[in-house]
Formats: sequence, structure tokens, C-alpha cells
Amino acid sequence: MTATDMPDGHWVVDRDDHIAVLRYDSGTRRTMGIDNAAQLAGLIAERAERSEPPVLVLVVDVLHAELTEVQQMGAGRPIADWAPWLAAITGVEGYPSATIVSVPDQATCGGLELSLAADIRIAAPAARLGVLETRMGILPGAGGTQRLPELIGRGNTALLVLTGEPVSGVEAHRMGLVQLVDDDPTAAAVDLAERLALIGAPVLAQAKRALAAGIHRAPDGFRQEGKAFLTAVNFESTTSRIDAWLTAQAAGSNPALAPSPLP
Repeated sequence: MTATDMPDGHWVVDRDDHIAVLRYDSGTRRTMGIDNAAQLAGLIAERAERSEPPVLVLVVDVLHAELTEVQQMGAGRPIADWAPWLAAITGVEGYPSATIVSVPDQATCGGLELSLAADIRIAAPAARLGVLETRMGILPGAGGTQRLPELIGRGNTALLVLTGEPVSGVEAHRMGLVQLVDDDPTAAAVDLAERLALIGAPVLAQAKRALAAGIHRAPDGFRQEGKAFLTAVNFESTTSRIDAWLTAQAAGSNPALAPSPLP
């Protein structure tokens, strides 16, 4: 991966008291790489270990994971190198206080899969949310096929996964993918976080344990998703598709920003 191919984003701590606001400054590429995931995992873990974990707000602007790293996986890069992505996503899901994601513009592919792990999502009306992977020749590989049905049902999940097209914040709200729509989703997320912080971390932690107990997942679901992802990554057609995607990005025509036929 050349210097120009590397993600130029990083996570910024905008606030850190009884509320922690972590914002992804997505840079020019608007991708999130393994190092970015490791940074986020560390930021979350540090706050989770506090005696009074703050309510967590994540401001997400991620088009997808860094595709050059996906290609490296197809070329034999160890799957263990992707552990930071798992650490970040499970860190959000298992965080011992409330977690809220704000999507001002776009959360697709890995950006959406990270967002799915949070308790509550708030998006701008025109924000774009979805899993674009099938258009790249792959499929969601970070829990998207497992967590999406819990929120929006099998039919809506099939629509998003099979088409690889994003939907607007308004449509995402109708589906149940986001819980609130607001012109300023970050301000709305902070306002909600303030209200939740008044409830207190011990109560929020117990409420989250009770909610988690109500989730019934197939024990082998995440493993089957991973196997399917690794199979698709090795298709010759996938290499061609990702090459074409990266070429279009370099030419200033990012396929992740193409208009969607879905609402």
C-alpha cells in the first residue's frame, strides 16, 4: 500500500467528561483502515475501564474499509491482522454505558457495521447508510449480515445486502436502521447523551445487560459470514472489481458516492 493509498483519517476526542464524543476525521479518502480501527478500540477500552464510564457518542463518516487492505487479505495477509476491527466493533457493542452514533453524511460498509454495534443511531435526513460490498464483489464481513436483521428484518436486510445500495437517513429511519432523524445529528446525539448521563452509568449498564439477554443469534452466524467473506475476497472477479473501484476513486469519481436507486 503506497502512502497515497493509505487512509488519512483519524479519531478525534471532541469531548471527554460524563460524555465522550469521538469523531472520525475521515480525511480526503473517507476510508477507515486497520490502524484507525486500532486507535478507536483503544479509545473505547480506556473509557470502558473508568469507574464511571461516560456515555459514548461516535460521529461516523466512513465510506468503507480501506480496499487496498482488503486486497492484501485476498493475497494472503493473515486474517489476524484485522483483529482491531473486531476489537472496535465489539468494544462498541459491549461498552458498559450507552452508545450513540451520529451520521451527518455517510456510514456505509465498515462504517455502517461499526454503527450497528451501538445502542442508538441518529442520522441526518439526507445521510446515506448501507452496505456497498456486493458492488465490490465481496459481502459484509464485520457483522453486517448478522446485526442488520435484528434491526430491520430479513427482507430489508436482503434489499441492502444484495443490491449494495445505500438508503437515505429518512428511509433508514422508516426501516428501523436509525432511531432518530435530525438536521444536526451530532447535536441531537449529544443532547440525548446528556439525558442518558443523568440516569447514571450503573443503571445504564444493567439495562444494557438486560437488553443483550434478549438478543438471540445463531451461534455460527458470524463464523459463516466470515467464511463467505474470505471466499469472495479470493474471486478473480473481486480483484478486478476492487481495482476498478480504486481506479475510479483515484480519478475523482468515487463509486461509494454514486446516486442510489433506493429511497
